[in-house]
Amino acid sequence: MTIQDLTRGRWPDLLAALGGLTSDQLTDKHQPCPCCGGSDRYRFDDKDGTGSWYCNQCGGKDGAGGGGNGMDLLTRITGWPYAEACQRIEQHLAVVPDPPTAGAEQVWHYSSTFIVCRFPGKKIRPLWYDGAGWRWKAPPSPRPLYWARQSSDAPVLIVEGEKTADAAARLFPSAAVATWPSGCKAIDKADWTPLAGRRCTLWPDADDVGRQAMVKLAGRLLSIGVAQVRIVTTPDGVADGWDLADATWMPAEAAAYLKANRSPPIEAPTAAPEPPDPMAQPDPEPLPAAGEHFACLGFDGDGYYYQPISTGQVCRLSRSSHTGTNLCALAPLSYWETLYPSKTGVNWTAAASSMFTQQAAAGVYSPDRIRGRGAWWDGGRSVLHLGDQLIVDGSSRTVCDGITGSSYVYQRLSRLQGPSGVQPLDDAAAFQVLDLAERFLWEVPASGMLLAGWVTLAPICGALDWRPHAWLTAGSGSGKSEVLGRYVTPLLGDMGLIVAGNTTEPGIRQALRADALPVVFDEAESNERNDQQRMQAVLGLARVASSESRAHTLKGSPEGDTQRYTIRSMFLMSSIATALKQGADKSRFAQLTLRNPAELPKDERTAHWEALDRDLDRFISEQVGQRLIARTIALIPTIRQSVKVFVKAAAEAFDSQRLGDQYGTLLAGAWALQSRDVVTREQAWALIEQNDWTAYSQAVEVPDERRCLQTILQHQLRVEGDRTVTRTIAELVELALHRGSDPHVTPTEAQNVLGRHGIKAEDGCVIVSNTANAIAHMLSDTAWGNCWPIVLARLPGAVKTGAVWFKGGGGTSRAVQMSIELLGLLGAC
Repeated sequence: MTIQDLTRGRWPDLLAALGGLTSDQLTDKHQPCPCCGGSDRYRFDDKDGTGSWYCNQCGGKDGAGGGGNGMDLLTRITGWPYAEACQRIEQHLAVVPDPPTAGAEQVWHYSSTFIVCRFPGKKIRPLWYDGAGWRWKAPPSPRPLYWARQSSDAPVLIVEGEKTADAAARLFPSAAVATWPSGCKAIDKADWTPLAGRRCTLWPDADDVGRQAMVKLAGRLLSIGVAQVRIVTTPDGVADGWDLADATWMPAEAAAYLKANRSPPIEAPTAAPEPPDPMAQPDPEPLPAAGEHFACLGFDGDGYYYQPISTGQVCRLSRSSHTGTNLCALAPLSYWETLYPSKTGVNWTAAASSMFTQQAAAGVYSPDRIRGRGAWWDGGRSVLHLGDQLIVDGSSRTVCDGITGSSYVYQRLSRLQGPSGVQPLDDAAAFQVLDLAERFLWEVPASGMLLAGWVTLAPICGALDWRPHAWLTAGSGSGKSEVLGRYVTPLLGDMGLIVAGNTTEPGIRQALRADALPVVFDEAESNERNDQQRMQAVLGLARVASSESRAHTLKGSPEGDTQRYTIRSMFLMSSIATALKQGADKSRFAQLTLRNPAELPKDERTAHWEALDRDLDRFISEQVGQRLIARTIALIPTIRQSVKVFVKAAAEAFDSQRLGDQYGTLLAGAWALQSRDVVTREQAWALIEQNDWTAYSQAVEVPDERRCLQTILQHQLRVEGDRTVTRTIAELVELALHRGSDPHVTPTEAQNVLGRHGIKAEDGCVIVSNTANAIAHMLSDTAWGNCWPIVLARLPGAVKTGAVWFKGGGGTSRAVQMSIELLGLLGAC
């Protein structure tokens, strides 16, 4: 791509960023010249995106008046030579030069800076951009994976080799398909961490080397925390080295073979204990016990962490902060005088040295061990942390007493009332809570059951492996405030964080810290751009809070320290409309929508509300909420077992493990309002089948890549012909391909309009530019605004192209080409 193609349409940004011009100086109005001054001799008209400008004093080639292009203006303002200006532009646009792939039969893109090429003779060569230029070598480890199809929710099929991965993606259209670079001997050099928590199936090549490699990979994946690993047995009678690229199956045949020939889930091997070393030296005598007054939690860098019994809170002392004053905050002076006496009182140097030794024995400090307020599952025990009190399997103790044999540290914090020692709700009263939730006027009747399940589980969210979220939506006057104010809030009591309006993600994160408490977010609107960005950050926090994993949210501090947050909350958002854009968010939130009350006759509406209003006053209160929390806490072991049964049944019913996790968990909460027993499979299926789940299964069934394409095709463009009309891009594509007719738009006009917006339609395909500003503008309020080429390339049959010329002034750029017939594009729009 030439510098002219690269800069076309980008000169306002380039001149502002590199030349320091203001927005007023980049308009087509007469004004002082940024090069020579004056009063009205200069204007910037940017014709055809070339950055054209005019100055009747200094413009033109001879500097005696005239026009020029953007490069001419930039070099005059900055004084840079042409070569330096080109280099600065490429640096600003983060341009990676085209890789030298001439002669390659196939090219596989692992990332923007790492590709693998296949040359004639089956010669495979890695190509890596190291920041200065392309090198015929693989990048340093860990190396990225190649995704023939990426999907955050689908099970992952891992094969050997890029060609095999492409074939597997065609045979298994609902799976994510990946491979690693450089063959079987390079398994340990690949970055497998993106697969943590995923379900993986390994399909080896039909040879001993391939089988041994997949066995090794299975152990590697289990060590990083994948949810499940299976290995497929290759077909009998095939040639040595056979792989899925050699298969002649249809997708249905491939799926049937995989299902019948995959292994059971592989268990992580248990390492045998090492025999004692007969030559090992005996351990030294233990140091004086410090457990009477404080616990040593370990060290990290220059920091040493303690939990004084007197305060119960974790504190950090740097190496130089082990002074007399700070050590007396850990234990009284008499303790130090007894253990480390000196002629003048206390030998503080000896005391500090002893602390360093004890902390070294404790090991490296782990923030994962710190647990705040809320309900937890601790080695088979249910724990309710109320700030200054722990309730362990129903038995109360102070936080400072701790839990014998626990791997976790429970900090002393401000007190929560929680259940306050009341008697748990009986089955009849608990069922009344469920019945009232279902009596609100819902668009989908099952929403009431899901809301009741959310309210039941929310106070014990820290004890769950999956934390489902919900989003309550309703128009004005539909009862949304009543649901929150008279149902949700009283039942949660102080076992939740209630926020509203302009609350930000850092605010929620810092308020929760290590607490496992639900978050209720009222007025979660996304009307303005700033609101949209703020809410997307909050949704990012909810996204990572869903699952129990080793992943942390890391934030830097002004002091240069890293702060770790592991959020374990269930979120309930409330607004007129949701801000859910990404498929990963839609699958984590159950959308609960209230009906418009105007749909009911006035008399019926009045009678319904009067009865509901009366029963809310009668059956819902903070005292009932405390009794409900007491019931839920007592049932934590039962609920955890019921969740497993419901999740399995819901995953089968919805044909999706993610939806099974989401709705199965909520249904287990609703079941706990009906029974104290673990649900049976038959009972779980009966509860699922008595409701219509169509609205919930359809909410997330369209993958991100398809929704990204639909967003583009449904965008409307202005067409100026014999009269000015507005048409969607899908309609213009039909016209450009002569698949439709329009009395006001010709095929040529349709092609020109599409070209100006970075889109081309030819030979039964739609081609979308990778760099067009117009497409970036169409997607600016979506999650795909900066990555649409990568997302679109995941569509079945999509092809990454070289440089493509777009008519109508659209310029030249790389693109993604998609077949209309293969994708059924226009019919879907």
